Amino acid sequence: MKHIFLFLTLFILYSYTNKSIECGDLLQRYGEKTQKIEFIDCEKGKGQTILQAKYKVLGSNSEEIENFLIKKYGIGKLKFTCCGWESTNGYIKNVELLKINPNYILEISMYANAEKENLKGETYLELDKSKVVFYVIVKLLDV
Repeated sequence: MKHIFLFLTLFILYSYTNKSIECGDLLQRYGEKTQKIEFIDCEKGKGQTILQAKYKVLGSNSEEIENFLIKKYGIGKLKFTCCGWESTNGYIKNVELLKINPNYILEISMYANAEKENLKGETYLELDKSKVVFYVIVKLLDV
């Protein structure tokens, strides 16, 4: 009986660890996005982060995208902190990912750096969101 249990445990572990997930547009693949969220790149992560995809949002679309991500994925409202805007994280649970590994979850956040340089080379904070480039980060986590 112990051998059967050990075999089943190893089989389940083998099944989870040998299904690879390719880098790419994680939000398109496992969630939902609008055309105003532009996929930039994806890279392998470290530790708990398996993959990380990065997206760009024009400042003129930032409020619309922020509201979309709040409603769809539960990220926190963007708050200005120190030198830019940032949200608390939202999460995406996807059936396909859970079939690959029940510990997989997507974490999603949005941020922007408000530091700009004027013509004299002096740094200032741009407080008008429409003039700042925002980024959305989607991380595939093994939790």
